[in-house]
Amino acid sequence: MKRFLVPALAAIVLAAPAAQNRMTYSVVSAENGHVALGLALRRLNVSGTLMQAPAHPDDETNALFALFTHGMGLRSVDVQNNRGEGGQNEIGPELFREIGVLRTSELLAAHRIDGAEQYFTRAIDYGYSFDPEEAINKWGRDAIIGDYVRLIRTLRPDVLLTMNIQGRGGDRAHEATTVLVREAYRAAGDPSRYPEQIGEGLRAWQPRKLYFSAGFGGFGGGGRGGRGGRGGADAAPATLPPAPAVRVTRANTAMYDELLGRTYAEIGADAHSNHKCQGTSGLPALPGLAAGRGGGGGGQYQLVDSTIPGQMAKDESSLFDGIDITLSGVAQFAGPNPPAALTGGLAAIVEQGAIAKKAFDDGDGRGTAAPIEAGLTALRALRGQLGAMRLSDTARYEIDYRLKLEERDYEDALLAAHGLTFDAVSDDGLVIGGQPVKLSLVAVNRGASDVAVSASVAGFDGQPACAPASIKKDGGVFTCVTDARVPADAKLTSPYFSDIYWKTPSNPAINIFEPGVPFGVPFAPTPFRVTFHVKAGGADVTRELPIQYRYVRDIFNGDKRMELNVVPAFSVRVTPSLAVMPAPSGAGSAGPLEREIHVAVTNGTQGAAASTVALDLPAGWTSDPASSAISFSREDESLSARFHVTAPARVKTGEYTVRAIVTSAAIGAARFTSGYEEIEYPHIQRRQIVKPAEASLKVIDVKIAPNLLVGYVNGVGDQVPPAIEQLGAKLSFIEQDELAWGDLSKYDVIVTGVRAYERRDDLRAYNRRLLDYAQRGGTVIVQYNKYEFNQSQFGPYPAQVSGNRVSDETVPVKILVPGHPAFNYPNKVGASTWANWAQERGLYFLGQKDPRYVDLVSMTDSFQDNPGEKLGSLVEARVGKGRWLYLGLGLWRQLPAGTDGAYQLLANLLSLPKAP
Repeated sequence: MKRFLVPALAAIVLAAPAAQNRMTYSVVSAENGHVALGLALRRLNVSGTLMQAPAHPDDETNALFALFTHGMGLRSVDVQNNRGEGGQNEIGPELFREIGVLRTSELLAAHRIDGAEQYFTRAIDYGYSFDPEEAINKWGRDAIIGDYVRLIRTLRPDVLLTMNIQGRGGDRAHEATTVLVREAYRAAGDPSRYPEQIGEGLRAWQPRKLYFSAGFGGFGGGGRGGRGGRGGADAAPATLPPAPAVRVTRANTAMYDELLGRTYAEIGADAHSNHKCQGTSGLPALPGLAAGRGGGGGGQYQLVDSTIPGQMAKDESSLFDGIDITLSGVAQFAGPNPPAALTGGLAAIVEQGAIAKKAFDDGDGRGTAAPIEAGLTALRALRGQLGAMRLSDTARYEIDYRLKLEERDYEDALLAAHGLTFDAVSDDGLVIGGQPVKLSLVAVNRGASDVAVSASVAGFDGQPACAPASIKKDGGVFTCVTDARVPADAKLTSPYFSDIYWKTPSNPAINIFEPGVPFGVPFAPTPFRVTFHVKAGGADVTRELPIQYRYVRDIFNGDKRMELNVVPAFSVRVTPSLAVMPAPSGAGSAGPLEREIHVAVTNGTQGAAASTVALDLPAGWTSDPASSAISFSREDESLSARFHVTAPARVKTGEYTVRAIVTSAAIGAARFTSGYEEIEYPHIQRRQIVKPAEASLKVIDVKIAPNLLVGYVNGVGDQVPPAIEQLGAKLSFIEQDELAWGDLSKYDVIVTGVRAYERRDDLRAYNRRLLDYAQRGGTVIVQYNKYEFNQSQFGPYPAQVSGNRVSDETVPVKILVPGHPAFNYPNKVGASTWANWAQERGLYFLGQKDPRYVDLVSMTDSFQDNPGEKLGSLVEARVGKGRWLYLGLGLWRQLPAGTDGAYQLLANLLSLPKAP
């Protein structure tokens, strides 16, 4: 299933295989040639690992990763507490699990630039919190500490860096993360803690140092991005005591790297700009000016724990002060008197690495190959001799662990020194079980000597064959085009972490990981891989790559790549996924309760196919037709079946599920009941989530004024318009020309979408037209906006959006104007209206405002750190003959979640123009 515009295979380009944001094209390749060799050489003879443990994606310090990984050749690891599932989305409709997949992908896009590795605990970002203990209890203290301990024991960092104890203000999940990481720091080194991990083969490991970031909120990554920065308090209360003076260590990321031609802060800013769904700017600071919060122009870090005697009292110049990060320093694990064979073996490796670096510094890139090969040979020999040395089991394990990492570094350096590059692509990206594909494997030798190459392919039925070959120096090419077949029982591609919490929020906010996947990785590794076996000089090395698919989806963004994704032979999707049906008493009609359901089916088989679509309905429900035949003429064709679903005559309010089933004689007795949701943007690699082909039919006791025409100015990732239509109102989207000069008076009410003032230049430009519309008697409803709303005066009277929010979705809502039609017509708003809300009550309430604004409701959060009555969530201003309302209540999140009361309140707000 190609589904995209595909360049010819003959046009394979051996450039970086990652997804690209192709507004600019780099002249230099960071993965091949001089730069790649220089970076590879920096990793030789270095042994040290930094692990950073932030709370959410975009809290990491990308500039610090760039400094340590690219600048110093160290290993950097980013261990995120969660995937940011509770965040907002500035670029699309994804929420909950879907935005977690998007934000995970954005982290990978960032680390393609800064060089860090990525892992996660099982914690779910369930929403903004003002109480760290609430977050810890939601996650499960013991479980998440255990996750950190597992990752520390697996990755064995020397330095652990996390966020600070921030006190009041901001999302306290930051502080909860810090509390758990601090406990895990010591627990990881205690074999009596989490002994089941020891039983699995992990070994206790104690990092040498633990640092907190010394600034508010974490790493200078922009707070929560789209999540709202500092939340309910614009600043920490003045009553807090001043912070005690602390000894801090600074990291200078403003240093210029001559090899890369940039500072680490600039590289970090580019990396951090991939957090686009959180509104991170792609505009880097100019050299010499502040590098901005995203990339981090530097950083201050407080040492809070260390196993190094006397280190806590020292002034430090680096996070690695007091830690021997040289390869020779690996001998320390053998104790105070390491065997001579160990120290001598390490010295031999180091000597060859130094010779290679000198050759590179002298401008002789090709001259690095021989000493790198010699160093690799010495390293492998030393690993083979460890068993014969008089080392303890622990010493042998720790030394071999680090030598194994160093061996990979030497192998990478040898491939770079020989000018070897590799690629592996398929002629299809979306594949089904049993499908044949054609693979094209390429290796290019731009080095000074001939090399021998062979390739082995994994993940397919049989053994796709590639004959070994010798590649001539100075541009010789190895190519292998071979046929392969996807296994008939290939597993559908979907995230390995579950979404059970979002279906049943009473459960702990913790993901369930599928077995067999390396713990905490971003996504399960693709099974479709190729391993190139290379003999260069006297050394045998390998390079493993995922097989990818190349395509152009948008000519303005250029070529992209994706790993092979397995999809159903017939992908099935039901729309709408949530169909709200006003109950007969609320609809004002005794007629049957109906909804139109569409079932879209995509043919993944290679050729024509016939299929039948039917609905599995709740008891008493019927559909017309009962089934529908769909005939496909080709692969990738998508067709839809339309069903009129009718509820029983006396249907009760509640939620009902309808499922689509597709059968096809071409596939035998198989039933297809799932499809996939695609998550793709120019800056990330395509991902998909396999979902059951079902829809929720929700019968709600809700009324709406008849014959309403709603004008809608679409916002960011906005899912409110379908809810308006399902209530029975007629909806029309207002685009730029209509905003500029169209007849707005035809609309009963005009609604601006979620954060529309942030993203719609035309709305900001023609805002006066909305105010004039209200002046003449119209009703304008402005859904929540962030601080961009404050850049000008967009309301009818002076007002400022604040960071105020109410995170406890269960707190009572006080109606301040009980007689207002918003609470009385056509639905009576009461306690049931505010029941079963998802995640929060609302956010970005109006703060300071002209007294002509009238607050209609107020709330008091349950959290001590968000004190006081909160106004500004639903505000009305009378303007001439009409109304202007600001809506900070989170209807945008409640409506797609199917919250009954949100539909009732929305119906009342839309009905205001026709209220008695």
